[in-house]
Amino acid sequence: MAERRPKIRPLNIIPIQAQGGRAFLLRDPQRLAPQDVVLPADMVFLLGQFDGTHTVREAQVNYVRRFGTLLTSDKIEVLLQRLEEARLLDSERFQAFRAELEADFRAQPTRKTTHAGQAYEEGAGAFVLAWQPRLEVATRPKDFALDPRRPGLIAPHYDIKSAAECYAAAYKLLGETEQPDVVVILGIAHTGMTAPFALTRKPYETPFGALDTDAEIITGLSSAAPFDVFADEFLHRDEHSVEFQAVLLHFLYRGTEPPKIVPILCGAYHRKEAALVNPAEGGQAADFLKALRGVIVADSRRIAIIASADLSHIGMRFGDTGPLTQARLEMSRRHDMALLEKAQTGDADGCYRLLEQERDRYNICGFPAVYALLGIASVGEGRLLSYRQSVDPQTQSSVSFASVGLR
Repeated sequence: MAERRPKIRPLNIIPIQAQGGRAFLLRDPQRLAPQDVVLPADMVFLLGQFDGTHTVREAQVNYVRRFGTLLTSDKIEVLLQRLEEARLLDSERFQAFRAELEADFRAQPTRKTTHAGQAYEEGAGAFVLAWQPRLEVATRPKDFALDPRRPGLIAPHYDIKSAAECYAAAYKLLGETEQPDVVVILGIAHTGMTAPFALTRKPYETPFGALDTDAEIITGLSSAAPFDVFADEFLHRDEHSVEFQAVLLHFLYRGTEPPKIVPILCGAYHRKEAALVNPAEGGQAADFLKALRGVIVADSRRIAIIASADLSHIGMRFGDTGPLTQARLEMSRRHDMALLEKAQTGDADGCYRLLEQERDRYNICGFPAVYALLGIASVGEGRLLSYRQSVDPQTQSSVSFASVGLR
């Protein structure tokens, strides 16, 4: 019988301070795991060994070489059992569990809210009470308005309460133009995808009901795309980057017949393994964006396009070493500004060249959504509405985000 070679699932591994010193929190980006797991620093070393190629014995030997202390087989088995129970191992048991969840999701008539009551208020009344004042005090540039036929926005997908000012600035501007008939939402898939983009036909539930999806555009895309646009549909189940925009759109247009939406998750199509790849040089991503642009150009309806996109992710939580200094934050801010300046002139290739020049060392999470927006819309100018860097002193990390109007 072949020796077992455990494989850990893709996880967010977050450094934290716990009793006894530094520890790491393991969080499932797909939200399939029932709870987070906290491990001491030495045990996290084993996660790198659980890559599907090392046997348990090899992992044990490598641990001894690394730390110079013995780790018994019993302790490793206890850890593996804990990870299995938490659904963090890519095992037969997990695959069966995921298959059940996926079958259940595909059988549902709508995409249910998964962050209501946590990231934002669950009921319609509570949401209005929280967000109407934010919208009323939001400022907008007096000399800039969106194109009513093709309004474009870059908005955050960061924690909706922490980034409330940015969200409010974006939706204040959108609310002052003519209501769109359709809104294309370009979200980010925070976990691996088999295809560059993933669509769903399911209406998105919000505290105000369900936002219908636009069958015309989705059907056109599913026919024209060079891959199955529904292959990764399951990732819509828990992904917040589309949900947050859908909720705010429904809030904004709650007193009318709301626009239909086209929910699209963007994968990391600008990467192949560890290398950056220019999307403009062809491939499935380029073909999909060409098809989407053609569908939108041929459509006479008012169509808004929103890139749900955060910017730099720096610090220990994202693999950097050392403290998060003001100098590092300033360098990150300048990189964000340079990227947004190119976006405001419609320079999609310039955005990619900037990432390539810096080898994406600032981890621009929202790049695929911003690039896609610029690839399908004719952007001539834009305006920065709001920008912020959110700093977490505990993990010495920062995430930045902005709202930008484009026309």
